[in-house]
Amino acid sequence: MKTKPVEINLELENYYGQNTNYLTHNFHPYPCKFIPQIPRNLIIQLTKEGDTILDPFCGSGTTLVEAKLLNRNAIGVDLNPIATLTSEVKTTKLTLKKIESINNLLSKIKKEIETYYQNGKTRKKYSIPDFKNMQHWFQTNVVHELGIIKAYIESVKDKKVKNYLLLAFSSIIVTVSNQESDTRFAAINKDIKPFETYSEFSRKLDDMNKRMIEFIERGSNAKVSIFRADSRNLSFLKDNSIDFIVTSPPYANTYDYYLYHKFRMYWLGYQVKQVQTNEIGSRNRYSSKKEDISTFGEDLSKCLSEMSRVLKNGKFAVIIIGDSVIRGKIIRANKLISDIAIKNNFELVKEISYNLERSSKQFNEKFRNREKLEYVIVFKNIKE
Repeated sequence: MKTKPVEINLELENYYGQNTNYLTHNFHPYPCKFIPQIPRNLIIQLTKEGDTILDPFCGSGTTLVEAKLLNRNAIGVDLNPIATLTSEVKTTKLTLKKIESINNLLSKIKKEIETYYQNGKTRKKYSIPDFKNMQHWFQTNVVHELGIIKAYIESVKDKKVKNYLLLAFSSIIVTVSNQESDTRFAAINKDIKPFETYSEFSRKLDDMNKRMIEFIERGSNAKVSIFRADSRNLSFLKDNSIDFIVTSPPYANTYDYYLYHKFRMYWLGYQVKQVQTNEIGSRNRYSSKKEDISTFGEDLSKCLSEMSRVLKNGKFAVIIIGDSVIRGKIIRANKLISDIAIKNNFELVKEISYNLERSSKQFNEKFRNREKLEYVIVFKNIKE
């Protein structure tokens, strides 16, 4: 017997133009993230306080922040270390005392950078990551300022504060590099002046601190757990332990997260190759390596199988996904994901579509297409 359609009122048209960067949502650049109003309204309508929500492609933690604000426990999973760091920091409340300690650290960093420009030497030892074409992507003065900032961050003993500082550090790396933007991997001359890197870091922390103070007041004490893992294998989660899933998997052949976060990963000491090799749906796989779309389907099938296993029977999973173009052919994501979901114990109960050209997804303009649609698809788990 088919489940009757779920009454969900998302009012997607009303979201255009709304503030999507409130509170901790703007802590770190993360292209292609979905707007918080979507998971927020879904969580309100399909869960209750105290429920546990899973986002197996948590990205920058949009779903997790909204769950925390709405007093729902949340679990986020992502393969990309920049994603898990971002999600963890955005959902972790600091104390006012810890926030105040950051100003003291900034003062020390500024003095150290002044010493570097005066003497060409520093009191504190610092290291610089070694990767190909460093000088092509970073000015010399930027490299040394980043090295000094990172050394002081590493000296912080409090893990929560250290991660907070590392996220601020990561957030400015593309800005002070020669990389054109988070959605265009090309080198341009930005002419970054001495102390400009430090100033970007200081300004970022000042903004984060103000937002964190408000988040402390508005965020609940619900538990948020972050796992850096592959969503094709959620063995660290128990069967029937999740009350609701809302997620936005990568869109096939649309974006290379590893590529645009590459310099951040180098500076933070993460393994770029591991992320590149295992990233689902990347342009590297479907444009550069010319893989068949069937591999994307196989990957999603493994993910949905795990989602069904951990989700309680009769509970809902909502997937936000968009169409893709592979070698000139449009791949309709709604049909692809629905066919896979049905084979993995899910029943389709509702689908909402809208034009990807108007979507809030922050795609490079060349990825947008009048024919491409984005979908909010609601499934019900019927494994028993």
